[in-house]
Amino acid sequence: MKQIILIILLCLSLGVVMASDYRILKAKNGKSLSLEALAKDLAKYDLIFFGEFHDNATLHTLQREILPLLDTKRELVLSFEMFERDVQSELDAYVEGWSSEADFLAKSRPWGNYESDYKPLIEYARVHKLSVIAANVPRRLAGQLVRQGLGFRDQLEEGEKQWLPAKHTYPEGDYKRAFYAMMQGMDAHGMEADLELLYQAQCLKDDAMAESIVQMIGLKPDSRIIHFNGDFHSRNFLGTVSRVKTAMPKLKIAVITPNYRADWQTAKLSKEDKNSGTHLIFLPPSLEGDKP
Repeated sequence: MKQIILIILLCLSLGVVMASDYRILKAKNGKSLSLEALAKDLAKYDLIFFGEFHDNATLHTLQREILPLLDTKRELVLSFEMFERDVQSELDAYVEGWSSEADFLAKSRPWGNYESDYKPLIEYARVHKLSVIAANVPRRLAGQLVRQGLGFRDQLEEGEKQWLPAKHTYPEGDYKRAFYAMMQGMDAHGMEADLELLYQAQCLKDDAMAESIVQMIGLKPDSRIIHFNGDFHSRNFLGTVSRVKTAMPKLKIAVITPNYRADWQTAKLSKEDKNSGTHLIFLPPSLEGDKP
């Protein structure tokens, strides 16, 4: 009995997620997978999108647990929505051991949940000497688009323009409809904002992240990239995924999509589920926003 208690306490202290907290399924056949089986399946792909709910601790734990399982013979590269393109040099300097953590944090604008959720991933890259991509467009530029419209580019210094993607697309269709529905449901974050401009800013991020990923593939064509982003950027193979697919149609892309489901332990995959990604993670609603 004492041994069991010690094992449980050890798991909690290391942030290890218990298998009873989630269920992984393969979209193609609905088969349930262990984390190890998921990693084995993902070895077939060149690029992996790990969609997350930013405030879900279970998903963040799975992200750090899967890294060693993917870090095998093929070079692994980590890519992040959570770091912006203009801090790539600061990210490189820290991961490569040229700067201190204090200096890195002071200059890289880490998200508020960096310490608990993204630091373990960055530290893994640092210890194992993996390349890391600061993929996103600087938030201030996306905000400027929302405030000023597409003409915001004309107000930028030349040095700022370098962080923008070469192409900025904001297509009509399923992605736009889903974005409008999401923002209307959230009351546009409580802002009085033009939904069209918010959508264009969303797409600016997608274009920047996709371009960052494609550029890294050009530099390291034999590598495997895992990109961490909010679920909306990759769900249904839209958003950032669609941009990469357009640029590199032959690339083998996996999309991990999470869902909260009351019947998470027994649910069979619907057509909508199967279209949302190559692999799904079902979570009990009790874990929604399960920050420690």
